[in-house]
Amino acid sequence: MYFPAEHLLDKLNISASQLGEFEERGIVRGIPKAGRVFYSSRDMYTLKGILLFMSRGLPLEEAKSRVDHPTQEVASSESRK
Repeated sequence: MYFPAEHLLDKLNISASQLGEFEERGIVRGIPKAGRVFYSSRDMYTLKGILLFMSRGLPLEEAKSRVDHPTQEVASSESRK
């Protein structure tokens, strides 16, 4: 499913410039169509996870890593116990 950019901005409570920064970094990829930009549901959930980790104090790159590879993070933290 695809959503217009405005939907992501509203749902995730982020600004257009923040969304643009995530796109510049290759975290999400908008699809232009009929004069608007659309994002996939995967993009929305990826950003939602990243924003959650960032709200807990993680820097963007670490938050992205945890969203991209959640099982590696769990496995490495369990091996430290």
